[in-house]
Amino acid sequence: MTGTLRRCVLLLFLSLPLFAQDWTRVADGVDYRNYVQDSMNVHVARIDLTSDAVRVIATPQSQRRLRVSDFAKKNKAIVAVNADYFTKEFQPIGLVAGPCGVWPGSKDTEREGVVAVGDGHAQIFPQREVLEQPEPWMETIVSGWPMLVKSCAALTATQLPGSDGFTRAPHPRTAAGVSKDGKTMYLVVAEGRRDGVPGLTLARLARFMSDELGVCSAINLDGGGSSAMWIGDHIVNRPSDGVEREVANHIAVVRASDFAGCTERKTLESPLQMPAPGNRQR
Repeated sequence: MTGTLRRCVLLLFLSLPLFAQDWTRVADGVDYRNYVQDSMNVHVARIDLTSDAVRVIATPQSQRRLRVSDFAKKNKAIVAVNADYFTKEFQPIGLVAGPCGVWPGSKDTEREGVVAVGDGHAQIFPQREVLEQPEPWMETIVSGWPMLVKSCAALTATQLPGSDGFTRAPHPRTAAGVSKDGKTMYLVVAEGRRDGVPGLTLARLARFMSDELGVCSAINLDGGGSSAMWIGDHIVNRPSDGVEREVANHIAVVRASDFAGCTERKTLESPLQMPAPGNRQR
């Protein structure tokens, strides 16, 4: 086979669509899909943020350092994934807000991007847009790095920051994306670090988010051995360590009827409060 022919075959293969099962309805407002192509295995949850049947929540400080499955069971989650990078003390890096408000010591920086959800929509604030104080509509906040999709365009390998070992090597990944109108959110976990399924580079993840899901903004969350996705009643991906890791915090979807609001004994220091079920502002 000549070099030209080999290149043509490769281009043809790369242009083939991903094999994907159909979207499966998990609950009102929530769908799941598994994308597989050659060495890629990606799990996606699609959330209709306008649905009154579900709420998107993040971890209250009292539930830090739980595995994704443990957090999901504790909160009757329909969907849950790991969220922020974190320190050895399991303090999330970046701004975090759960049902009881902003975690003490949590703040946005020029390095981290922020995913904010509330009032029927979501928005991703890129790095350098420092969010000093959550806006009233922001019920749920997690942080990540780096941005993957901006203004409906995937960032390329040369545009993405980070070391070669982190950015341009394949790893398990977790990410969040938002549609152009802000009314649909996607939570994504890519498997990796095993024979035949190495994971994704950040550029490949960015293209997947843009081309396959059609998001207009997306951000990378903590990945590697932390990456885990709960759908329905079980973890759907294969964690790269063989077992789930404890992680600092999570982002999840629960039925509105199961959402209890802040259940901690005292409210955290932030004025941010999530409205109780039935009092949601539109």
